[in-house]
Amino acid sequence: MKKALILLADGFEETEALTTHDILIRSHAIKPTLVSMMDSLMVTTSMGLKVIADHMFAEIDPNDYDFVILPGGKVGVDNLSADPRVIALLKKYHNEGKHHHAICAAPSILCKLGYLDDKSFTCFPGFQSGKGTYLDKGVVVDGDQVTGRSMGYTIEFAEAIVRLEVGQEAVDSLYYGTRGKEKE
Repeated sequence: MKKALILLADGFEETEALTTHDILIRSHAIKPTLVSMMDSLMVTTSMGLKVIADHMFAEIDPNDYDFVILPGGKVGVDNLSADPRVIALLKKYHNEGKHHHAICAAPSILCKLGYLDDKSFTCFPGFQSGKGTYLDKGVVVDGDQVTGRSMGYTIEFAEAIVRLEVGQEAVDSLYYGTRGKEKE
């Protein structure tokens, strides 16, 4: 089973993080972990909801995970991009060939690092930069990266991550029950 980090900072967009988390679990092939980048397990969403993360960043070993997901929410993205631990993790994963996926404003972090240069991507309009090719689409998969435009495309974003990371069978299991069963 693959393991995913979902990084949360105050101001994150709850649908993008929690729906993605839910879909990854339902795939029965990916174990997601909600990781607080704050000083406690409690992280406040863009809409003021209080969410309890599974772990604080200091409690995890990034080497135990296969890929990372960055949810959007402008304030949350500002907090993630200002955190040197996030940037160090993204650089480490990039250098090791591990994947990073981002939605809404979060692809802007990958743009600033140059990880979307020479790639097609999407994001919330106005957050695109760098040398990549911005596409006005809901979800874009280019090589080993999935990017999503906004909260309204979260299910499609999460499905694309499942498909890329573990295959179509795991996506089918979301809708047809346990993996390996015949579709009825």
